[in-house]
Amino acid sequence: MNRRFNHFFENDIVIRIISVLIAILLWFIVLDHQNPITERTVSIPLRTNKEVLKNNNISLVSSNVPNTVDVVIRGRQQRLDRVSSNDFLAFLDFSPIEDVNDTELGISLPEYIGEQDIVVLDVNPKVVKVNLENIVRREFPIDIKWVGEFPNGYEAVNVKTNPNTIILEELESLVNSISSVTVTVDRQQLLEGNSINKRIEMFNESGRNISIPGANIQVNVAYTLTKTVNATTTITGKPKDDYYVKDYTLSQNTVRIMGDYNLIKDITEVKAEQLNVSNAEASFQKELLLQLPEDVQLYKTDSTITAQVNIQQFSHRMISIPKASITIFGGDVTGKMIYRILEDDIAFSVKGPGEILDSLDIRAIRGFADVSGINEGTATIEIRISLPSGIYMDDTVSVTVEAEEAVLAITPTPTPDAEETNPSPSPVPEDDNRESGPSTP
Repeated sequence: MNRRFNHFFENDIVIRIISVLIAILLWFIVLDHQNPITERTVSIPLRTNKEVLKNNNISLVSSNVPNTVDVVIRGRQQRLDRVSSNDFLAFLDFSPIEDVNDTELGISLPEYIGEQDIVVLDVNPKVVKVNLENIVRREFPIDIKWVGEFPNGYEAVNVKTNPNTIILEELESLVNSISSVTVTVDRQQLLEGNSINKRIEMFNESGRNISIPGANIQVNVAYTLTKTVNATTTITGKPKDDYYVKDYTLSQNTVRIMGDYNLIKDITEVKAEQLNVSNAEASFQKELLLQLPEDVQLYKTDSTITAQVNIQQFSHRMISIPKASITIFGGDVTGKMIYRILEDDIAFSVKGPGEILDSLDIRAIRGFADVSGINEGTATIEIRISLPSGIYMDDTVSVTVEAEEAVLAITPTPTPDAEETNPSPSPVPEDDNRESGPSTP
């Protein structure tokens, strides 16, 4: 046996093989000492595809997804030293998420794309927890929140917003918290034009403002400005003799006009066409056309209003005034002639509205007798009567006037008729009411 063993080692091939193995062993011994196999941890960037969540109307609300992960690698020291973070691809895939109940995602071992002979052992963290929420779409009407006050009589009508609704696409919890979407409009601003642009605001049920960065939207608010003004008319013509206009009423005393503020700000009334009462002897109704300035229109008002005219017949009354209520004028101013009215009382008939005649104060009635054409003797003359407004004479009134020369005496003795003479008559005052018509509303 020893001989065979010795013969085996005497074989040249065997000796060579053994030498090679010994050399390899020695090489590994030296290699392990100078360039040993070891492990290293490298921090590498972590990429994600969280944008794919939008395909399922899901949003990542919060998470602990790190920007980097630690990867553990093994290999020879010299090779590990040549490895950098750019030699790896670490990826967190959100594609498997289908609903908001998926809350954990695993991080796979990063892919090594470098040239060194190394082994990827582990990654940290291995699992990421996420908080997800649905993205919902909801349409909200845009309301107007009014502030400030209009000047008296003004109002905004036909108010419209463009757009009149808004569609919000946001997190479900945020959308559900919105109670109202509004634009705030100061009424004073509406006096400057016929539309304004305002930014929308969102509020929760408590009235607190909700800020949504993606909802920075302006809304156009269009409107028409109206103003309430008086509706008036005037009377023209005269009723038939012995009749008068007691009063009249309009179907509406105000109308609403609309137009540019600069056009309507100075308008206080809209006049209807004149109310013609010529030869009227009975109450009547009449449609009157409203007369509008240029570029001004009516708002929700017919172009005509109805006038109800109350026509009444005059009442008649016999009255009597003393001759002391009559002023004589126009006679001789030298004092050589004396004039006296022979009647003690002058009776005549007057007419007018019954309510005025019933309250007529006779003491307020004055008469005027013009004696300029009378010489010595007696004459019947027509006198003028001054009556309160609304009262008219039924017929002419005449008196008898006696004229005689004055008797000169050193000591004149007063006579009972002395108070009736008027040697220096005063000019008659202008009677503005004698020909005036009945008062109208």
